[in-house]
Formats: sequence, C-alpha cells, structure tokens
Amino acid sequence: MRRLAPFLPLLLLAALPARAGDDRPSRTFVFVYEAGIENVPEGSKQVRLWIPVPMDNFDQKVGAVKVAITCGGKTSEAAIGADNAVTGSLPLACTVSPIGHGSGRSLCVESAGTPFTVAVSAAVTRYETKGGGTATKEELALASAPDRMVPLDGKAASMAKEVPDAKDPHATARAIYDHTLARMKYDKPQGEPWGRGDAEWACDSRFGNCTDFHSYMMAIGRSKGIPMRFEMGFNVPAGTEAEAPIAGYHCWAFFWDGAKWVPVDASDADKEPARADYLFGTLDMNRVTFTGGRDLMLTPAPAAGALNFFVYPHCEIDGREFKDVKRSFKRLLGQERQG
Repeated sequence: MRRLAPFLPLLLLAALPARAGDDRPSRTFVFVYEAGIENVPEGSKQVRLWIPVPMDNFDQKVGAVKVAITCGGKTSEAAIGADNAVTGSLPLACTVSPIGHGSGRSLCVESAGTPFTVAVSAAVTRYETKGGGTATKEELALASAPDRMVPLDGKAASMAKEVPDAKDPHATARAIYDHTLARMKYDKPQGEPWGRGDAEWACDSRFGNCTDFHSYMMAIGRSKGIPMRFEMGFNVPAGTEAEAPIAGYHCWAFFWDGAKWVPVDASDADKEPARADYLFGTLDMNRVTFTGGRDLMLTPAPAAGALNFFVYPHCEIDGREFKDVKRSFKRLLGQERQG
C-alpha cells in the first residue's frame, strides 16, 4: 500500500492546537490507518469499503484528518472536517457519517468494481484520563440495555449473582473488575472463537481477548443496574522511533458511577497485573479511540446490517461481505509532544 509523504505528519501536527485549560498528561502523534482492496472479483459492479475515522471526545482531541485514495495508479488527497465534510477532489465517491447506536464516525468509499487503497491520517492529542464527562438519558439507556452478544438474561446474569453488591456503583464495579480478573485469562488459542465480544461464551471459556473481557464485565455490570459502555481503538506505541507499526485493535470500557464515566481496562490488567489498580479508574495516554458501542449502524447501511463492533475495515462487493482486505496501522512521531 502507498506510503504517505514524510512531511505530512509535520503538517498535521502543526494544525493541532493544545486543548485550553487541560493540564492532564498528554501526547500528540499522527495515527495512520490504511486499507486496500486489490483482488476484486471479475465482473463486480459495486465495491464499498467502510473504515472508522477518529473524532474528539473527552479523552482526546483530533486535529487535521487527511484521506488519500489510490486508484488506477493515481493518488488524490482531501481533508475530512470536524463537520464530516470532505474537501478536495477524490477519484471515488466518499461519505463521512456519524455512527448510529453508538459513537464515532465512518468513511465509506465506493467504486464501480475497481480496486483501490485508502489511507486516513489523523493528528491526535491523547490525554491520560481518570474519567469524567457527562451522559444524556439516551446514552445511559443505551449503556444499560442488552446487545446481541451482551445479553442480560443468560449466563452472565447468573454470574452477576456471584458478585456481591457494594455500597455504591463504584465499589460494585471494582468487585466486578476483581471478579473478572480472577475468573478470566487473556489467551487467544488458535481455532477458538475468541474476539467476538460474546459474554455468554466468555462465561464458559473463561478466556479471550479484550472484547471478551469487557463484554463479560459489561453483562455483569448492566445486570446489576450499572450503565457500562464499550470503546474500540488501538494501543499506541511510545518510544522515539519516527514510525511504529501497530499490530491490531484494543478495547476498554467505562462505567457510570452516578456522576461521571470511569474507565477500566481489564484485559491489559490481566496481562500486566502490576498495573491492575491503575487500570481501574485510569487509562494511560498511549491509546486512541475510534468508535464506541455495539450493534453499530453505518451509513450507507451495509447489507450485513448492524456490525457487532467496528474498528477494522468492513467491505462489501455487490452486497456481499468481502474479507480479502489488506490493512495496516502505524504511529508516526513527527514532532510528538508530551506534557
């Protein structure tokens, strides 16, 4: 896939001002998300590719976002604004839209059967967070309701009875967190269906990746009346390398303690037990959020319907899911700032 010009991260970072009045530890970097479709079946008439695009939230500020599309041997670039407007001349139809039934936004690129590659680069300032923010009634209702793979009437609801209720939601959430760490193990054995965020499966398997850990926690927390929500993104390597590859996604969760959202990262805590206390109530600045929620609705609507979660590219050719999509992710240092 096409490599971005070396000066681009400097331009993106130069366009990202500091968030006034926010003295939390932070770092600024450029995140590059690339996806390509090379082996389009002969005779295909419509190729659609959806990828997530980062945006501002309580824990990060997203500055300049650029999209580059390579098609037919030529590359064109455009800007994606905070209002989702695409400014510039691109060879293919592109739309940026809010994600339904969750948070975030998606970029949909469409061709008439021709292969293409898309690269989205975003300047991000990420803050260490101990939680905060506000929640509407609608957001709390969504964070309290079941999802397809996070039901509230099955095995996880039975498991919730094993976790005693504490004096307040914060203390009960800590009990759920400790229970999850005692019961679950971070493991991704070949041939096992981990990575779907299936809370019922996690009850039986007692292992999985970050999606399984946090879906299990969410099912128990919601069963106890604690709103909990799910975020997808990536851990972002620290270090002084100008360019650092990123292997794959990561996710974490938040619970509502009655006054604010409180972060937890149970799967990283299982991998690094010495950080378990820190990761209940704090998230480091070495990450970036792309989307939030489950059973997400994209625009235009994929033939597949709602997506279980959304962080990797989703592609459909003539209305059928197509999985032969190349993807890569990296962090560019540029003039990285830490504070």
